[in-house]
Amino acid sequence: MNFTNNNGNNNGNGFNNGYNNNGFNQGYNNNGFNQGYNNGYNNGNTQFNQNMFNNQNMNNGYNQGGFGFNQQQYNQQYNQQFNQPQYANNTNGQGVGKSFMDSFANPRIRSLRKHAGEGVGDDVSTFQGLAAKTIYFVMVFALGLAAFFILHNVFSKNSVITDGGLLYQQEYVIYIGALVLALISGIVTAFAPKATAFFGTVYCVCMGYAVTVTSYAYAQQYKGIVYEALGLTLLIIGVLTVLYSKGVIRVTGRFRKVVYTTLIVSLIGGAIFTIIYLCAPNSGFVRSIIEINNGPIGILFAVIGVALASAILTIDFDNAAQTVQQGLPKTYEWVASFSLITGVIYLYLKVLQLLAKIQNNK
Repeated sequence: MNFTNNNGNNNGNGFNNGYNNNGFNQGYNNNGFNQGYNNGYNNGNTQFNQNMFNNQNMNNGYNQGGFGFNQQQYNQQYNQQFNQPQYANNTNGQGVGKSFMDSFANPRIRSLRKHAGEGVGDDVSTFQGLAAKTIYFVMVFALGLAAFFILHNVFSKNSVITDGGLLYQQEYVIYIGALVLALISGIVTAFAPKATAFFGTVYCVCMGYAVTVTSYAYAQQYKGIVYEALGLTLLIIGVLTVLYSKGVIRVTGRFRKVVYTTLIVSLIGGAIFTIIYLCAPNSGFVRSIIEINNGPIGILFAVIGVALASAILTIDFDNAAQTVQQGLPKTYEWVASFSLITGVIYLYLKVLQLLAKIQNNK
């Protein structure tokens, strides 16, 4: 019984430890059971051995029979370092496939792609860490909410109410400033994910104030609308969570592209209308758009807005899950948690808008 499998010339290319019937074989062998590395010398020259590289992909030297280079071990893919489930090009939510990393070319996705698998030991993202940071952002948002009522009470003692009968003049200044800071902070987090802990905090405080101002304005016009909006938002979040966890809703690359494209189109359309409104508020075009928006068609658009916000929140769920599954560093827990918060805020505002349009048409 010969363990050396000596089918080639013994030219010193591998270290043979095998035993054979004739005793301990201390010779060198190309094809035997070896523990060394094949340095690419074939019969004394420096050409790379065909057993070392196959189809231009790296092989770390493991084969089914020993530690030598095997021509058929890995084909069309990287070996041990890259042949892991999280690097497979799939769309089932279990790996970094086109559905997550390659589906939409935006700064945040490109950044996540660079850092997938970098987490080591205690530095890896976890669902517990995501939950803790999400709670943190909720509490920071609540601070912004509380700031509105505190300042509103302060202004009520020595300020004059504006013509609208809702807010004091100083509050409008703070409101606009909060929106500007929130916009800047959101843009920074998109291009610098590692700064999300700070700028996400700024965003949540500012949006906590701005959303409260908006809710206060709606509440003065529509009785009980804020509570209805909160309840419906929580219901939608619960349903989406169940559907996503059960696999009923799958976030694929196409799903992402459709959602993001729709969002961009809606934002561009809204920006164009705002500019026209500011330039010519009494034009026939502006009046017709406002009239349509306040009718049944406006309700339809509001429903589409809620559906879009729900789809965005579903993508945020998937991003959070992928952050953990792909082993991203704990820094990216902030990114995933921040995305969830922004998705919930956007959904609440769209629900609030929908309920207001429904009441307008009663």
